[in-house]
Amino acid sequence: MRSKSRSAQYVTIPDQGVEWTCLMCDGIEETTPGYEPPSPTICPTCIRLALVESLRALGVKL
Repeated sequence: MRSKSRSAQYVTIPDQGVEWTCLMCDGIEETTPGYEPPSPTICPTCIRLALVESLRALGVKL
């Protein structure tokens, strides 16, 4: 929800967790109360997998 004032817009952060869907694996995640979902909505597991694949493609030994 957004509220307008003359010079600024404020975003209201929910008091409860927000459910969102990962764009890569279609998994359902929930934010910690008081936090917004990440943007883009990609879960931490998919971020780690993408990072590892990228590093391997660059020849980095893990």
